[in-house]
Amino acid sequence: MLRAKAATKKYRRYSQSTLEECIRKVQSGDLSVKKASQEYAIPKTTLLDKLSGRRPVSSTQGPSPILTVDEEEKLVEWIFHMNRIGYGQTRRGLCFTVKKILDDDGRDNPFKDNLPGPHWVRAFLRRHPNVSERMGEALGVERAYLTAAKLEKWFDEFVGFMNSTEVEDGEVLLLDPTRIFNCDESGFPLAGKTEKVLAPTGVKYVYQYSNSDRRQITVMACMSAAGLFIEPMLIFPNSRFRYNPLEGAPDSFCIGRSSNGWMNTEVFFEWVANHFLPTVRKEKVKLPVLLLLDGHAAHINLETTKFCAENHIILYCLPAHSSHILQPCDISLFGSLKKAWWAEVTRWKTANIGQVVNKMNFAAVFAPVWRRCARADIAVSGFEAAGLYPLNKDRFDREKLGPSAIFGQAQTPSTSAPTSSASPSASTNTQQSPPSTSSSATALSSSIAPTPPTVPASPAHQLSKHAEASIALRVLEATLTEEKVWLFNHRYEEDYDVDTDALYNSWRKIKDQTREAPAAHPAETATPPADAFEAHLRFPRAPDRPLGRKRKGEELPHALSGEVYRKYMEKKRKDKEDEETRKRVNREKREAAKKKKEEAKKKKKKPTTPDPSSESDDGDINENTCAGCQREYDGEEEDWLGCEACPRWYHRRCTDIMNVTEMSDSELRDLDWQCANCM
Repeated sequence: MLRAKAATKKYRRYSQSTLEECIRKVQSGDLSVKKASQEYAIPKTTLLDKLSGRRPVSSTQGPSPILTVDEEEKLVEWIFHMNRIGYGQTRRGLCFTVKKILDDDGRDNPFKDNLPGPHWVRAFLRRHPNVSERMGEALGVERAYLTAAKLEKWFDEFVGFMNSTEVEDGEVLLLDPTRIFNCDESGFPLAGKTEKVLAPTGVKYVYQYSNSDRRQITVMACMSAAGLFIEPMLIFPNSRFRYNPLEGAPDSFCIGRSSNGWMNTEVFFEWVANHFLPTVRKEKVKLPVLLLLDGHAAHINLETTKFCAENHIILYCLPAHSSHILQPCDISLFGSLKKAWWAEVTRWKTANIGQVVNKMNFAAVFAPVWRRCARADIAVSGFEAAGLYPLNKDRFDREKLGPSAIFGQAQTPSTSAPTSSASPSASTNTQQSPPSTSSSATALSSSIAPTPPTVPASPAHQLSKHAEASIALRVLEATLTEEKVWLFNHRYEEDYDVDTDALYNSWRKIKDQTREAPAAHPAETATPPADAFEAHLRFPRAPDRPLGRKRKGEELPHALSGEVYRKYMEKKRKDKEDEETRKRVNREKREAAKKKKEEAKKKKKKPTTPDPSSESDDGDINENTCAGCQREYDGEEEDWLGCEACPRWYHRRCTDIMNVTEMSDSELRDLDWQCANCM
């Protein structure tokens, strides 16, 4: 007959904070030991042991960790700071960091090759519940260089432009959320996203029906600070359709076409002129309106800036690489849209077995997703989080600027108390982690118990003895049941003497040895971190120069519809036209010179007294080799010069022309030169 497993008793039915509060009340005289034991459900013997100093206030069950309290707190600080600057550590990375520390420290440990395993990581996370695993978000190097100073400068320039004479009622506009808009585009994959599914245990292959088309449809979205959404534009990678791509979607949706399905200057102009402005007028929004957007090249051309200036649309560009901080669509809208899109694709495939989402039915599948996510609260929260409405340059999330902290370091900081705020105000937004319970308990223990004798730095043999006892305790407990281990720990904490139980007495003797090394026990004392921690818990240092080649040029204004930017675009267009004209003229000159040379070859006369050392016939001359050095033509036309009397070609350096390398192309074209064979 099967026996029911006995319920495992809880080791401690009170928390550490409850124990500390109980001891404070007993010490202050508010409660007696008996009354406190009854009120807080703490054994009376436990309170007496803690008050007398026989047992520390903070105690742990099982063997002591390999690292001390201070060392683990140092490790936690390093993990937090590395996460803030964009170099978050994985479980495997943490284990290898601890291995390096143990390799240099030389202390005994039960790990193979000093490398902690997954059991140590799980125990470490249990001891530090404020550390958790999170999925990291990819951060480009350009965004890593973004600082709070750059964003604050943009806010100042933005307010200055809106208060200038170039903007009509700019101060009033900034206070009207119905006139402030933000637009951005994002791609929605046709293939959807695979998810975890239920399958038989141990099965080797688990498939999920999906679309093999890895392309995506670009969606152009726009919303105001008051919660008004402009219906989206769906940009398809086709110029012509044999079907209605908006079938199943509302008539208010609009369509865009480009060769690759991405946004470009022509599609953006069509959106502004044929969709955005008519919708603003239809909703009776007072002009002028402010349209905030990122500085992507697809949003910028002269026609768009002129159209916006003529129709009272203020185009203003956000700072470069700051869309994850200042773009309301990126902050609040697209995250909700993408999550709802994955769920809708899965639901649609389940309801339409054997079918996949493609360009023909994309609009029908996307329409309910847009209806669910285009809510006023999402738009309002996005503008508020970016600090764009109400306008507040201290409102944007400065914690996202943590990676930029390493680029302002003059030297590698020490591992004590790292700070990641990019500016003084950042510290007010960053939540401070609560102090460790064990460290606070240690402080309390020192205040209520007699001061233990000072223990010098643990020598190697003491730490070795302590480690051996810990290993022996683990081996012994592995042979016992969970109930037996709990019973032994309960007896040990209550200080029971059971002379008749030989197994318990052996266990207790080993347990006492694990607590005989106070310098290595995290609950009884705190040992300063070893030099190995200072050597390996280091923070990365940024290079002196940003990665990649920095562009040189004047700083352009952010007001794309402003007069200064329009003049810049007009000058840029004129310079481009002049450059194209110059190239066309040079091309015509080269073609004319080539034609003249070919005509001269046809009229060429053979010499009356041919040189017997030269070729007997022009047909034997190889025009693809240099007649001087006999090297073949290498494709560099500017380095070759042809004879006007014969079909021979020479490198410039192989001719007898003086200073030929210093002559320009036009001078060489006008030069009537003949080689030595034809002179």
